[in-house]
Amino acid sequence: MRPQGSWIRRTGRAAITGLLTLIIASVFSAAPVSAGEAPALAEKVAAGELPPLSARLPEIPLVLPVVDEIGRYGGTLRRAFLGPGDHNNYTRVVYDALVRFAPDGSQVIPHIASGWESNEDFTQWIVRLRPGAKWSDGEAFTADDIMFWYNDILGNEELMPGGSVWMKNADGSMVSVEKLSTYSVKWTYTEPNTAFLLNLANMDGADKSINNLVFVPAHYLEQFHASHADAAELDAKVKAAGFDTWVQLFQVEALPHLSGNRPSMAAWAPDGTTVSDTVFTIKRNPYYVGVDPAGNQLPYIDEVRFTFYADKEALNLAAVAGEIDFQGRHINMGSYPVLKENEETGNYRVVTWPTFGGSDAVVMFNQTWEGPEIVAFQNKDFRIALSHAIDREAIKELSFFGLGESRQGVPAPFHPYYPGDEYAFKYTEFDPDKANSILDTFMPDKDADGYRTLPDGSPLDIEIGVVPQFGAWVDIGQLIVENWAEVGVRAHIEVRERTQHFAMRPANQLMAEIWNEDTTGFPFSGAPKFDPRSDPALTFAPLIGRWYATDGAEGVEPTPEIKRLVDIINEAKMSGRSRQIELAQELFRIWADNVWEIGTVGMTPMIQGVLVSNDKLRNVPEVAGNDWPLRTPGDTRLEQYFYAE
Repeated sequence: MRPQGSWIRRTGRAAITGLLTLIIASVFSAAPVSAGEAPALAEKVAAGELPPLSARLPEIPLVLPVVDEIGRYGGTLRRAFLGPGDHNNYTRVVYDALVRFAPDGSQVIPHIASGWESNEDFTQWIVRLRPGAKWSDGEAFTADDIMFWYNDILGNEELMPGGSVWMKNADGSMVSVEKLSTYSVKWTYTEPNTAFLLNLANMDGADKSINNLVFVPAHYLEQFHASHADAAELDAKVKAAGFDTWVQLFQVEALPHLSGNRPSMAAWAPDGTTVSDTVFTIKRNPYYVGVDPAGNQLPYIDEVRFTFYADKEALNLAAVAGEIDFQGRHINMGSYPVLKENEETGNYRVVTWPTFGGSDAVVMFNQTWEGPEIVAFQNKDFRIALSHAIDREAIKELSFFGLGESRQGVPAPFHPYYPGDEYAFKYTEFDPDKANSILDTFMPDKDADGYRTLPDGSPLDIEIGVVPQFGAWVDIGQLIVENWAEVGVRAHIEVRERTQHFAMRPANQLMAEIWNEDTTGFPFSGAPKFDPRSDPALTFAPLIGRWYATDGAEGVEPTPEIKRLVDIINEAKMSGRSRQIELAQELFRIWADNVWEIGTVGMTPMIQGVLVSNDKLRNVPEVAGNDWPLRTPGDTRLEQYFYAE
């Protein structure tokens, strides 16, 4: 079997290499005998209310390196959120996965799992757990908690009728998972899967979806599952919770931030509150598996408190006033000047973590839209014309303070997947004359107001869905609408709340949308936006996703170009690193050339990259990988953040 992590690329930068060497060395070492714990927990131990630390930690704890220094216990980390639809705010803080991405995103490292190994052709993967590890309620965490997920969630047609893409073989059959021992589990694929760890690093309940789980507290969830619970008792629970079916109840109870009571393996666990409450609090997990290099149990901070704000504007005002201790999520890049001006009075500092690739505002056209506009959306020349019609320099000045570069949604130049300047900047030149010339060949006719009509004479008015959360997307969208009007294409912005918008995507109800392209570094794992099978994802081609999910029985068959994207992703998951790089570059050449997604400006800190950090908060890195698959800021290990005196 191959040793853990041997096939994953290491970064060449000496400083980061040294840090990661420390991580790898420390995650397998046992905690020193003189381990410490939070005073509040020590008091409970003394009172007989909690087992001693030695009985709470696993035999081989996770040793997390600290950024600057060993910390001190105490304090509340104040964050802000925008309500139930902002559930990934929690996900990013706790990053509750068996394995995690390293702080710079260069590799996968152990977390709750102690390690892994694969066979020579990567068709088998063994994940090893930590003997003695426990859930936040003190119950043992074992292979049975993975097997419950596999047999009773993934294998249950009512809970997951379509299965999960990462758990399917090439022929559509389910991947085999078997318990080898109390603390080891084996995955077996019918073909090589070199993306296994990359997928595992994102199985953390993201997007409040049971599709993104891989381990759960079986001892807790059995009471909500029809295969395990007494039917009458379960029915009573369903009715008491206000649901119609056990499936609805289970989908809530399976996720800590929706349940409020479900035990967790994260550093902090909900205290009975949920993301539906105006104040959602997660408190120190007395059984967390991690310690610092001195053997002190983590986390240092007692609790994380999420306070509800009705909108981003109120949230940003709270940040300026110093009422938020650490946050990049929902902090407007446009707030940067006023945040800097108020650093001293607000008792915080501003940190910036730029993204590493993609585009921070893209327009995605639905390739399976069922309205008459589809004839335009599926026309490559139409999409090229609209790309040339966008004034990206104006967008950069308006929304990005002149930072970043005009680019399509491809990786950064320093990333091995970068397809080259030709594709990064393809169709990004602002050239209204070229746009008009292209459009004149496809839809030369115009209505009385000077707007172009579709080839059959019907009107064209592109509705662009926008969620006003992570960037100045409404302003950017309005500028794009004005740019397109100059070449005779009518469009308008439709602003919606996140939950509604996300529900409309898979239902094929979005004509087009503005979002960011933040999965360019991870096109073969998680839910990349280039894969029509991904869910959640952008409104690329929802009905093609349905076609794949039903083996062609429903939905729309993919075009050759889109089918090639899927084939590339499938092959890459079975390929070694050098072949993955070749495939990724091909994927991004196809992506940029077809411009199904029009990129605007990228390489900025716009997307959750402008952060406020309390002046007393320590061990916050000045530089970190910033991307959704990394669960930033979770990749920076908030467990080792602490408040100085």
